[in-house]
Amino acid sequence: MSYGELGVNTGRAMGWNDHYDRDSDDSATTRRQVYFGFESDRYGRLTAGKQNSVYYDTVGVSTDVWDYNQFAQAPGVGIDGSYDGSYRARKSLRYSNGTEDFTVFAGWLFPDDDLHLDGPLDYRRRNGGSIGFRWHLTDDLTLGAAYANTSAEIKGSGDQQSFRQQLTGSSLTWTGGDWYLAVGAGYYDDFVPDPGADGLNDYLASDAYGVEYIARYSFQLDNDWVQSIKPFVAGDRLKRLGSADAQSNHQVLGVTTQFNHGFRLDLERIFANTSDSEPDSVLARLRYDF
Repeated sequence: MSYGELGVNTGRAMGWNDHYDRDSDDSATTRRQVYFGFESDRYGRLTAGKQNSVYYDTVGVSTDVWDYNQFAQAPGVGIDGSYDGSYRARKSLRYSNGTEDFTVFAGWLFPDDDLHLDGPLDYRRRNGGSIGFRWHLTDDLTLGAAYANTSAEIKGSGDQQSFRQQLTGSSLTWTGGDWYLAVGAGYYDDFVPDPGADGLNDYLASDAYGVEYIARYSFQLDNDWVQSIKPFVAGDRLKRLGSADAQSNHQVLGVTTQFNHGFRLDLERIFANTSDSEPDSVLARLRYDF
């Protein structure tokens, strides 16, 4: 088996200068996922390449269902989810096996190239490992949990500092009837960057935790124009502890409208309460699936 998923920075590809980060070195296209492997009913599934991490597929995915999110879960608050291995992990090996009710996961991260950070700093992942499970407690209730441990270093100006980055998290999802209820939480050790860090030793907050939740209801209409309307409330909280004392909170009111012929409109009102005084905002996204 094999899988490839291409991402396109539409603003950069179309030359819309006010719609992308012009200071970024990112190209117009990215490889979101590219992996290969094999799958057997008896021996399980083994894949290698750039792919979703064990942590994301057991914890993060449960609350990654609205647009303005991932501000408190590990895949969205580290240095880079592709490099630190918390999201679409580069150069990774992943194994899973189990039944419809209970599945176990194991992952391994191979050494990666340097990722340039601000100023003279570079991040390098040396290796890492993760374990997790997804357990269907009932037909409607699913429990997920994962632990990840990554060895990395940050280098700059002739100096370097090694870190042992650890993630511990869990999620609970209920999908009864037209409801979707989910909550996820994680504890992060030497993983979340500290905006006020002074030197390499303090570049990462020694401890931090994050919580996300969503409650969504689906009105099934299935008429000539609209298939469903899904209003929801959601939120997150990220807290850095110790010398990196800082917090961010977002509360979201939103609605997703699914039209016929593949079109979808998302509207979200975001109320922010953060240490860096982030303003409230409104997000709108039109999506087409074909």
